[in-house]
Amino acid sequence: MKAFLLLPLLGAFTLAQTTTSICRCPLVKCPSSNAAALCQCLNSRETMCLKACPTYKPTYLPCPINPPTPSPTPSVQAAATCPCEPGFCIQMWPQSCYCANAQKQQCFDRCGGVKPDLQDCPPLETPSLVAKAIDVSSAPKPTGIHKPCGGGRGNYRECGRGEVCIKDPYKDGCGPACDQLGICVKDKLCGGFAGFPCEVKDQVCEDDPRDDCDPLHNGFDCGGLCVWPLSLRKGYEGGH
Repeated sequence: MKAFLLLPLLGAFTLAQTTTSICRCPLVKCPSSNAAALCQCLNSRETMCLKACPTYKPTYLPCPINPPTPSPTPSVQAAATCPCEPGFCIQMWPQSCYCANAQKQQCFDRCGGVKPDLQDCPPLETPSLVAKAIDVSSAPKPTGIHKPCGGGRGNYRECGRGEVCIKDPYKDGCGPACDQLGICVKDKLCGGFAGFPCEVKDQVCEDDPRDDCDPLHNGFDCGGLCVWPLSLRKGYEGGH
């Protein structure tokens, strides 16, 4: 095959030498181990000969095409050749998720190999360092007033219509029963067997001292009267 390709070129070369004695084609050493490379080398020689001898008629051969050289496949480094150091993660979610991902990524950056499959971790909640202001407007303010009543016989104080004078359940003593001062409250039952609530918000139901029912001695259904607690009474020294 190689000799067959060279015959036309050798004939053309002989013809060129007989045509003119002063025009010589350059000598080229072509490789014989590869047919495609040999063909391309001979065609290049024809081009060089044409440049040296303008009257020369080159003869080009159809050259075969070499198959593409396959690129080497990168080898994945075995995990055994680069062991990853074991780490410890705190068992608290989602911190443990971020810790495990960091260890996998660190091992991949160090040893290579197959890219790790990282977990989809939820966002970490950062506690706010800004202190929340306390709404003091929602705290109960002293609003209640109980009109004083009773006292000495020469200076006895009466309550208004629909009210009754009782001993203040938050103070010691015997109250109006022994000529001491008491407080005026609305004469309306609260508590009892039906558990009647107080009509006024924040008032509390205290035992009615006018009856013989004692809630401390098996009087579970004792009736009471609604009074203001000391913390919500205006002008009380122990209040707010």
